[in-house]
Amino acid sequence: MAAEPQPLAILPEHRNRMERLRERLGNLAGKRVVEPGCGAGVLTARLAEWVGPAGKIVAFDPADGMLRHCRRAIANYPHVSLLQASAETVELPTAAWDLVVCFRAYPHLEDPALFLARCWNWLAPGGELVVANLEGSRELNAMHAELHGVHRDHMPTAGELRAQCVAAGWVVSAAIDEPDEYFLRAQRP
Repeated sequence: MAAEPQPLAILPEHRNRMERLRERLGNLAGKRVVEPGCGAGVLTARLAEWVGPAGKIVAFDPADGMLRHCRRAIANYPHVSLLQASAETVELPTAAWDLVVCFRAYPHLEDPALFLARCWNWLAPGGELVVANLEGSRELNAMHAELHGVHRDHMPTAGELRAQCVAAGWVVSAAIDEPDEYFLRAQRP
């Protein structure tokens, strides 16, 4: 995908979905945000605007080609740090973050249980994890089934992910899984 001119671009038909995501995230001004699997930076640049210069973002992705796109997307945002790493291996300060936003990345994790544990460690008490996609789990899984590199990447239903989070000690306040939206919000107590 990195060879495409604008990989994973937000299409015109996704603009309303992005606005809904923005509203669901709430006021992010000054927040410290982690973005795993940032890809080409389509959300990273928006997050940089939403947190403003008083905020801080660390975004990472294992794919060098995607990071080249992301570097261009965030060139005007000095409060964004970009790392080449996977969610399972990245080294981040513990209990130092307000929000982890996993946008379009969750089904591509090697070890989802390890990822949830790492998010817990990254977040300060009261910090939140958001898992979001512009499609529901059923639509996303059908799309992935047709794509060679991700045909085995399975997005759990929001109900399944809610249960996993609750079992791990998270307090889940939202679990939405509709054809045009996947949104889960969980808080570290």
